[in-house]
Order: sequence, then C-alpha cells, then structure tokens
Amino acid sequence: RLAQRILFRLEQVEWREPDPHFRDDLRIAWITVLRADRGESLPHVSATYSVLGLHPDKVWPAIEARRRALLGIESLPAKKPAQSVRAAGNKTQTARNHESRAA
Repeated sequence: RLAQRILFRLEQVEWREPDPHFRDDLRIAWITVLRADRGESLPHVSATYSVLGLHPDKVWPAIEARRRALLGIESLPAKKPAQSVRAAGNKTQTARNHESRAA
C-alpha cells in the first residue's frame, strides 16, 4: 500500500535527521499520514497536538513568544512582506539603470 511505503520512507529519513526540529516535522508528517490513512478528519491538527502539544496555527506564535522571552525584548522586528524574486530583481535592475544614467 502507498501509505505504508510513505510511512517507511518518513521513518528512514527521521532516523537519519540530525536536526531535532526537522525530526519533529518528520514525526508530525508520519503521524499525519498514518491518521489520514485511517480516515481521521484533520489528521495534521491531531498530529501536531500529539508531538508539540499545540494547534498548528499556534506553533509559530509560541516560537516567537519563547524567543522574545529568551531575548528579553518586547517584540521582534516585523518581517518584510513576501515578494516575487522576479519583481525584486526588476527593482534592482531599474535602480541600476537609473544610477548609470545619472553618471
């Protein structure tokens, strides 16, 4: 069966993974595949709860809160908005063109 092959491969990769955070991600994936194969609704939510003890939507805010507490700061700097690589490249090229024309 397909699910058994996927579980076997995830288990192999998890055993070899040195990073504990990636191992957690692989364990969540393994449990998700197992529970999805059994027909559970929202298997990724229950898998994340079983490994991390949190709803998936609350994992990143918990990571940020822990970092703030460890660093002793009120808030982390805001992230830059996501942008296409092509759009960013065009802006850089446009800026270079303007600089070369000015010179």
